[in-house]
Amino acid sequence: MKGWQRIAWLVQVGILLAGPCLTAQVKVGDFTTTLTGTVAPGYSATYGNESSSSHSWALAGAGTLAGNYYNPNFVSYNSSFYLNQSRANSNFQSISNASGVNLTTSIFGGSHFPGSISYSNTWNSDGNYDVPGLANYVTHGNSDTFSASWSANLENLPSLSAGYQRGGSTYTVYGINDEGRNSFDSANVRSSYRVAGFNLGAFYSAGGSHSQIPSLVSDEGPSQIQATNDAMGANVSHALPMNGSASASFNRSYWDSNYLGSTTNGTIDLVNTIATVRPSQKLTFTASLNYSDNLTGQLLEAVVAAGGAVTGANTSQTSNSLDFLSVATYAITPRLQTSVSAEHRSQTFLGENYGDDTFAAGVTYLRNILDGTFNGSVSLTENSDEQGGGDTMGFTIAQNYSRKVEGWHVTESFGYAQNAETLLVTYMNSFYNYSLNVRRNWGTFNLSFGAGGSRTALTQNAGTTSSSENYSAAVGYGRWISVNGGYSKADGQALETGAGLVSVPIPSPVLPSSVISLYGGTSYSVGLSSSPVKNLILTAAYARSTTNITNAGITSGNDNDEFSTLIQYQTRKLSYNSGYARLGQGFGASGTPAATVSTYYVGVSRWFNVF
Repeated sequence: MKGWQRIAWLVQVGILLAGPCLTAQVKVGDFTTTLTGTVAPGYSATYGNESSSSHSWALAGAGTLAGNYYNPNFVSYNSSFYLNQSRANSNFQSISNASGVNLTTSIFGGSHFPGSISYSNTWNSDGNYDVPGLANYVTHGNSDTFSASWSANLENLPSLSAGYQRGGSTYTVYGINDEGRNSFDSANVRSSYRVAGFNLGAFYSAGGSHSQIPSLVSDEGPSQIQATNDAMGANVSHALPMNGSASASFNRSYWDSNYLGSTTNGTIDLVNTIATVRPSQKLTFTASLNYSDNLTGQLLEAVVAAGGAVTGANTSQTSNSLDFLSVATYAITPRLQTSVSAEHRSQTFLGENYGDDTFAAGVTYLRNILDGTFNGSVSLTENSDEQGGGDTMGFTIAQNYSRKVEGWHVTESFGYAQNAETLLVTYMNSFYNYSLNVRRNWGTFNLSFGAGGSRTALTQNAGTTSSSENYSAAVGYGRWISVNGGYSKADGQALETGAGLVSVPIPSPVLPSSVISLYGGTSYSVGLSSSPVKNLILTAAYARSTTNITNAGITSGNDNDEFSTLIQYQTRKLSYNSGYARLGQGFGASGTPAATVSTYYVGVSRWFNVF
């Protein structure tokens, strides 16, 4: 053993043995603070095909420093930190040794002018690049966030609050050479006031974001998305006779997005009003009016808010939407409620005028059946197209039921809709979803199963289907053994964003097909844990997923598999840990070999209540 390694080892052993002589708290004048944490020296080794192998004896650990000055309502703070934590020796979920810090402070919390500041930073940590309904891809990098807020709450004066947030991350997806980046900043101001029975409010917000998206489908390199958005608004509400209320709001927003040299922007004004009266406990009337002066911009703004990009969209073309809805509900019994509604919608979109009248009737029922609880609803709709002159019928069914059957706890739900309304008059949606969960205990033996799925599609548009299904099972025998497993399958349309794939929020032709990716795949996992003797924990887990992503006619077949084990034994304040983790991840169209990373750890940790 080298000299410096021997010295480091002796220092760490000394720290582990020194705990009993430390005090429980420090108080100096009006300043009070506490410090708790763990110190964990150990040996770790990391190796893979994307980086050189490393072996080291390092000091790791985690801690929390908290306290206040004068009084917790005056100034208080909390900081947590961790050093060299990996999936092989902790729950920090990182193949590599991750470190980080989280700081929060509250200022004047007991006064009329409360404020707060928070900051967090992580280094060398793992993250996720999301895939809807499937296992996520693993990323590696650094990130930080900062936020500050302040409020003024004086009697008989309007309240005022302001906030600022900023953050960013730099990461790579294992198996791709491209670097991804995300950054954002935003500020907001809000105020509210009550006068003469009116509740008044107003706000203003501004922000921007920048994303560098790694190429998952081809080796053409990362793409850039920049977006800014501003919004302001006001609202008012007041009570009405017959236990009623009325409210109205106005919102104006501006957004600007730049993707691959193509810029889209727009300004959207929204007006929303609603009034409700309740003449009796059983009868309620509601009427609402909603108006948008830029329906196209409203749809595209949803894409920008999701982190996506739009190219080739015409936002200068006139579009608007007006929606009037009236609803009456009547409770025949506490368990049986009925409703009827009438709605008129008119829209100008893509140079065409559209109108639609919808009449609906529904019933909701709740009662105890066969020693279980049942809740169900049925709604029938008739839609009349003013432009085409055609009528369509639609319906929605939803129900859930739970009961105990011969010792089994059973919970299930199901929903189905045909020709359900969407934001655009020209599109109708059909979908179904279901879930089932069953569990039972026989003393220390337990067994459970679960299943779920969904499917949605635009009735008039082929190729717009998104679907998912998942299955899970678990079996256990006390602390001796617990085994669980799962399987999922999903496919659909998505946008590539800095945070991963997100489901397409709006359909074509509003969103050009050139920015839509098709995805599909399967994933499964299995886990095992046991505690055969007191304070001994044994765990192992394996997960694998395969996906296909198609964009601009190019398809990439991708694979991800992860395996990890952990052995932990605790005696008093000492914990002995040993773990191993392996990640394999590759992208068929990236032009680079699949990445493999493995890490091994063995060490000891001690918990301290330092002061």
